[in-house]
Amino acid sequence: MPQQPDSATPTRLCSINESLLGQKLRIAGRVLSYDVLTGLFVLLDNDKAVMVDVSMALDDKSKLWATERLSTVIVLGHLERTEVKLTSMTAKTEDVCS
Repeated sequence: MPQQPDSATPTRLCSINESLLGQKLRIAGRVLSYDVLTGLFVLLDNDKAVMVDVSMALDDKSKLWATERLSTVIVLGHLERTEVKLTSMTAKTEDVCS
């Protein structure tokens, strides 16, 4: 029997915290912005956002829908910390799922 990949835990953006680092997650949201040069997009759900590196997952044809603002996507992957500071976004102090 072929080896099965690890399953991803369905997770809401508002529930993401440091305790989930390294875990494989499945999160859904809307694409707020996409940078074609870096392959990074910002995934938004209500007032929470996460940066997602999709550079190895999208081909040239996929970039057509990825640039469409607020398209709904589901991403699977391991949560990692980045040292990149986002200066154009302000952090919210509320951690409440609605």
